[in-house]
Amino acid sequence: MPSQSSTRIAEPLLGGPDGIHLASAGARFRRGQAYIFAGILGLTTFLALALQGPCLSSGYEQPSASARMCSGPLSTAFLGQTNPEEALGRSHGGMAGLSVIDARFVQLMKFVTDDVSVFMTFVLIVNVIAFAALGVALLVLARQRAWLVAAFASPVILFTLGSTLDPVALSLSVWAMVIFVGSSPVTPRPWLSGVLLGIASFVNPLALLVVLALCLAGQHPAGRLRPRDPRMMFAALTITSALILVIDGSAIERIVDWTGDAVDGGSFASILVMARLGTAEVWAPVWIIASAGVIVAVTIALYMVRRAGLDPAVAACLLIGGCLLLAPGMMPWDSLWILPFFALSVRRWWVLIFWAMAEAAFAIAIHLGDVTAIEADKGLEPTFVALLTLLRLLVLVAVVICAGENLYRRRIRGRLLRAEPPRRVEDDHPKVRVQGHGNPT
Repeated sequence: MPSQSSTRIAEPLLGGPDGIHLASAGARFRRGQAYIFAGILGLTTFLALALQGPCLSSGYEQPSASARMCSGPLSTAFLGQTNPEEALGRSHGGMAGLSVIDARFVQLMKFVTDDVSVFMTFVLIVNVIAFAALGVALLVLARQRAWLVAAFASPVILFTLGSTLDPVALSLSVWAMVIFVGSSPVTPRPWLSGVLLGIASFVNPLALLVVLALCLAGQHPAGRLRPRDPRMMFAALTITSALILVIDGSAIERIVDWTGDAVDGGSFASILVMARLGTAEVWAPVWIIASAGVIVAVTIALYMVRRAGLDPAVAACLLIGGCLLLAPGMMPWDSLWILPFFALSVRRWWVLIFWAMAEAAFAIAIHLGDVTAIEADKGLEPTFVALLTLLRLLVLVAVVICAGENLYRRRIRGRLLRAEPPRRVEDDHPKVRVQGHGNPT
């Protein structure tokens, strides 16, 4: 029997290329796998709701809300509070720090109720629906679903369910990608993708990087994806954005305020501020320019290799990851944006585990750091917060590298592109030709 190396035999188990004798999963198996992953996502969401439970009963009072890991920008803004000024490396927060749609949602809900617990109940219901929709979109995108557990069981979901409306914006962005590429059984609708991304961009501008990824990969997609013209999507995005600006003209004012208060936790800039090496006002424009430079560099690199085929998920992972790497702020709801594209692009289990651990450690540290700013004898010292922030950024570097490694080989459906046909077993042994009277040569 022909021999094969153990590495080649174990490739399917290690996340490498499909084995040459590996059968494709049937519809029944994939349906069962989808149910299992839906159950995992449901369990993660239930744990996130349980995390918010103590704050719902106590009214999100500080510093107990931060100590219980359930405080967030929405609850803080609804109460008319801001982040403690003694918390080094943190933005001012409050209503002025919210995005356009987040701020309007808070103001609208104040006409309905004055109870923060009732308000947060509405927020949790909306975000639970958003995470469910996000899970369905990922199951549509990824036919090979083994690595989606990295998204469905991520601790980022635990710490962002009650923070902002970013789960809604991310769900709209991923569904925009599904609709744009026309992954079966969804019919492609580029204009609808533009509308969804236009709404998402007013919750978090990181949605614009998903637009950029689809524009780059639209006409030169990887794998079996059909080329899509992004002009209709871009036109719908422009019209949607213009309508939102007409209805709510505070977007420009919020951008101006944000540029002066951009330094927030989870970034290199916040580490420098915590070390008292300059102020947030000094570092904010520096790191904004640096982050924009990274986006431009990654865009140029993707544009140069686009004819080889671009995976929209990989392109989005590289753009968002590169932006967050040098962004002046990288809170858990910002890193939530890289989660689905990371799960679609990277299949190295050690990176997935390290990323989950780093995100969980940082989310706990940033809350305990806020506790220290309110009560000095409790919480976590800024030194430890800075250390966990640095470790998280190093893991993000590994995420970007692994996504870039798969630039040519990954498809949005989660399979590997083969540069050449799978080799036959006989090719592992040299062929012997016989000439004349049976003398081998």
